[in-house]
Amino acid sequence: MARKRAAVLMPAVYDELDKEFLTGVHTAAQETGFDTLIFTSVSADSYDSYTSGENNIYELPFFTEIDGIIMAANRFHDKKLKDDILSRLEKCRIPCVAVEEKHDKIKGVFLDQKKIIYDLTEHMLEQHGYKDMLCLTGPRDNHEALLRAEGFAAALEDRGIDISGRVIYGNFWKSAAAELSEKIARGEIKRPEAVVCTNDIMAVTLCQELQRHGLKVPEDIAVTGYDGSVYTLLTKPAVTTVCGGDMCLGRMAVKELAELMGIDNDIDCGGVSLRICGSCGCYNETGEKDALLRQTEKMLRRQLDRKLFMFSNYIVKMSDCESIPKFAAVLDSLRYMLSECISVSVCLCEDWRTDYPEYRKHGFSENIDLIYSENQPGELLFPLKKLLPQLSIPHEPQLWVFSSLHYSDRIIGYIATEYEKAEHFAVDEHYISWCDAVANGLDIVIKKSNAEYIWQKLEEKNMTDIYTGLLSRRGFLKKLEAGDIVTLISLPKRCRNIQHFIPVVSAVLRSDSSRNAVYLGDTVFGAVLGNDGYDMFIQELCRSLSELGIYIEENEIGTTAEVISDKQCAERQLDNMCSFLAERNAARSVGAYSEAFSDLRKEMKYSPHNSWSVSAAAKKTGLSGSHFQRLYKKHFGISFNEELITFRIDRAKYLLRNTAMPVQQVAEECGYTNCAHFMRQFRERENMSAGQYRKAEKND
Repeated sequence: MARKRAAVLMPAVYDELDKEFLTGVHTAAQETGFDTLIFTSVSADSYDSYTSGENNIYELPFFTEIDGIIMAANRFHDKKLKDDILSRLEKCRIPCVAVEEKHDKIKGVFLDQKKIIYDLTEHMLEQHGYKDMLCLTGPRDNHEALLRAEGFAAALEDRGIDISGRVIYGNFWKSAAAELSEKIARGEIKRPEAVVCTNDIMAVTLCQELQRHGLKVPEDIAVTGYDGSVYTLLTKPAVTTVCGGDMCLGRMAVKELAELMGIDNDIDCGGVSLRICGSCGCYNETGEKDALLRQTEKMLRRQLDRKLFMFSNYIVKMSDCESIPKFAAVLDSLRYMLSECISVSVCLCEDWRTDYPEYRKHGFSENIDLIYSENQPGELLFPLKKLLPQLSIPHEPQLWVFSSLHYSDRIIGYIATEYEKAEHFAVDEHYISWCDAVANGLDIVIKKSNAEYIWQKLEEKNMTDIYTGLLSRRGFLKKLEAGDIVTLISLPKRCRNIQHFIPVVSAVLRSDSSRNAVYLGDTVFGAVLGNDGYDMFIQELCRSLSELGIYIEENEIGTTAEVISDKQCAERQLDNMCSFLAERNAARSVGAYSEAFSDLRKEMKYSPHNSWSVSAAAKKTGLSGSHFQRLYKKHFGISFNEELITFRIDRAKYLLRNTAMPVQQVAEECGYTNCAHFMRQFRERENMSAGQYRKAEKND
């Protein structure tokens, strides 16, 4: 039986409260046996082509196999987008839940915000004896602002305190708190004993602004907040606030969704609590320090991730690919940058190659091309409704995040990342930059492939190659006759780095107007030379190149020749000749670099901790990076990167068996700058963690 899938539509997963909400959803979904599929985007105040591309992700769940949808409606600030999604949910045939949103046709879940603020106000009244208090809330037309203000007013009224003029309507933002502070400092508003703010941003700002005016918190004015955000811990004193609301909402949403599906559950939704700090007049230094320490640890981990981004040169690497296989290889080499995710999949619309102006601007194609996944070698085409091939395989409840893959308003596809915990994910500047780099790289691949396609079409229509002045491939084949002796020559690969190499060779071939000749790409040329023409051509070519300071020996030139047996078979013969020449040159290249490769391999085996890279290794052998990788794999039967990982893991196993080094130090000793990257590769190779391996070896 397939596992149920709960989709969560939520913009801009960024701060701790967003993660708290998703943690509530995910933990409750796990308990119920659901997969959690989060569809998210970058939040924006203005609507432009980039925003349009981002918001396309919310189309995806409506075309895939989803069993229920949770919309975090209270987090959508773009009214048009919010209304559009709600309209789609109205017509949806699967159970849907909207968080903190009153709707006639969609079930909603709500916190009792009135009671929460009532309890907080009661703490100020009973524990501290404050009576002269103000409430700073949001706009008059905002439902949440009104509910919270009602809770404050009810607590005062129950104790016989007049509430006239005590509720101040603001905007849930810093400016409202700054304005209130200014009026208190100037005496326009009588200084209260305390201010109950109905969100944390206003509370933190009010504390800072009151202190700027010379007033002490809580000695002169006590302040409280509402949300439980990390910002309340970063001010002095830390702000007393309400915690747990978002976690509770997340679990409530899953519980409601499960009930709409007809699934019995015993989900405990939990509840909210006060985080007592210094701003209300209480003293809770230990609690403040513990909470602040946890946040500091998270910030330090993010700081380490920033270093990975700074020195990886990932944007340039992703922008320097000419094909999807090369792009997928680069993605794999940069996968470690998303250090906290378990796996990454890049999915493209089937029509992703379509260029301006016909490119896709909304929705997705019926079939999706999976071009990269750690669990799927090569490309895989699958129906959009399946969302991800991995989800069709039996598995424990999983957490996946789906983001739009787009270049401005061009819809390319989507990126899926899997996580163990919701707290590990954020739509922060690094994640956004990584996704944008993927989109930019694919846009370049599209442009290059389209340029090549156009060039091929032009070449097909023209008998002459514009660049070289020689015959085009089409023209060359058309002029071939049965009995012609076709000779192909392949010059040394080092010629590719010489600026005028192709024009010079082309000029020599054109020097005899009766000669049919063609440029076949890279360093390969072809011509109908006859029995007597080859030696003369080679001598003339070597002389012309030497005049430019390019010295080539005859034995460096690869050649093959065949008699055209039948004009109808000429193209196939030409292709076979090109393949034969390429294979022979590759075999010759491997032999020429055999000693250098063996020395390099020994050095890598015994010093895997060094800072190895393809570019550095290629430089040692005097080859280009791509050519080095091809020859290395042909020589040893394994890619350079795979063998480097093998040597590093072997070294790690030795250290784990024979030393007491911490895993972090073992990773560093084996050349890993990121411990999480090391642990992932170790588990993939050994099917166990480094710690489990050490324990197993000790038991043996």
